[in-house]
Amino acid sequence: MSQTPAKTFIVDGNTKIFPVIGDPIGQVKSPAGITGEFHAKGQNALCVPWHVKPDDFDTVMRGLKATQNCDGYIVTVPYKLRTLPYVENPSPRAQRVGAVNVIRRDGPNSWTGDMLDGFAMVTAVRNTGFDFTGKRVLIMGCGGAGSAIIDAVAEAGAVAITIADLDQAKASDIAARFSKAHSGCTFTVGAAVAEGHDLIINATPYGMAKGDGMPAPFGKLDPNIVVADVITIPEITPLLTHAKACGCKISTGIQMYQAQAAMIADYLIPEKTSV
Repeated sequence: MSQTPAKTFIVDGNTKIFPVIGDPIGQVKSPAGITGEFHAKGQNALCVPWHVKPDDFDTVMRGLKATQNCDGYIVTVPYKLRTLPYVENPSPRAQRVGAVNVIRRDGPNSWTGDMLDGFAMVTAVRNTGFDFTGKRVLIMGCGGAGSAIIDAVAEAGAVAITIADLDQAKASDIAARFSKAHSGCTFTVGAAVAEGHDLIINATPYGMAKGDGMPAPFGKLDPNIVVADVITIPEITPLLTHAKACGCKISTGIQMYQAQAAMIADYLIPEKTSV
């Protein structure tokens, strides 16, 4: 018996376009994964990379609002913080973080937005068997993704978070802001030291460029520590290579991305449409 061939999806005049906006953009893996999620749900939609330089960002944001077959978009570095003013209805999570990474049209001239980086990281780390309840976590980096991860880790049940960032004033501001939102968690600005932590998360780009080492000079790690990274290329960063050699469980940026792809597709097109 012959098998029924899989349905072929063709880009046509009814295709909805969902850009991924960033600078640079070559490192993103979102377009293929999110487009696959759209098609798996029977949706005539396409996620495409959109390379936008900083000087052109505001022009592009205005253009997206005027593009009728664009019902949403995704933002990556360095625009997660800069996009929030263009979102009329940010989620409480996005408001706490001060950034968005997924935006959906909810009216003729109105957009709603959320920040899913943190939830995706928590999901990926939980898949290693890690339970956040009562744990102490070191998070390196407090930019758009880092702030979202700090917020989500606190919400997941961590009791203490150390924030390590070169911009200590920004880190202190974030620690003070999240202390009000998450009273059950203590936030400290400090050095990137492994001791005293159950989980280490790199939320910086350090480790992505050729020749990068680890984001901090960690010595031998306790094998009970779980180590996670947001970077997708390379998948096994210098930090994760070191953690594996120490016998630690690891969570990669690819695993975080895979956790987030389905979330983003569901957010951008919440109701199934036929093609």
